Amino acid sequence: MAGPPFYVGDARGYPYGEIFCIRGEPGKWQALVYSTIGLSRCPPEQFDAVDVGVLCAEAGCDLAWKSSRRFWIMDRLTLAPTGDVVVSGALAFNCVAQMRMPASFDPAKVQFGLPYHPEYSRRTSTYEYLSGKSVFLLQSPDGVTWVMQCYGNHIDSGLSQATLPGLGQRLNLPAGWDFKAKTLDRNLILDTKGVARIIPR
Repeated sequence: MAGPPFYVGDARGYPYGEIFCIRGEPGKWQALVYSTIGLSRCPPEQFDAVDVGVLCAEAGCDLAWKSSRRFWIMDRLTLAPTGDVVVSGALAFNCVAQMRMPASFDPAKVQFGLPYHPEYSRRTSTYEYLSGKSVFLLQSPDGVTWVMQCYGNHIDSGLSQATLPGLGQRLNLPAGWDFKAKTLDRNLILDTKGVARIIPR
């Protein structure tokens, strides 16, 4: 049974790991997303030791995929679990979302899917970015502005909160896309009430 929503008041820079427990067939994968958020700060050695095969068997899914360890960007986070907690090794994971994996998803690769292609995640969450703090914005050619929710340093080990403002110069952006940092002059609150639109990179 899903528990009550949990709240993280110091979310900026908070490390977490995710496991996708997947059912179905290639091109039609459906996933339950399990996250360490709300349960631990996901020590890297413990996350590296997670056996996705064991987790897959315990969750009763066809396969399990381990996303790279990442760090939240918002300042405060409220997230509603959507299922039971599962345990793998030293780590526990909240079930926090459901989603259909992109058609391009390959469980043998570290990336989620094609970059810069919008996807949908079924979850209920509130992200709060506080006045005076930085946000990082990705604008698509059709004028949609995406707010960064997390970053990972699995591709560039030198990427950190301190270097994020210069990330635009390091990205190989598709034509028409733009990345910039902005200091907020008021609080920014992003609510998802069942469905979140996300864009992988």
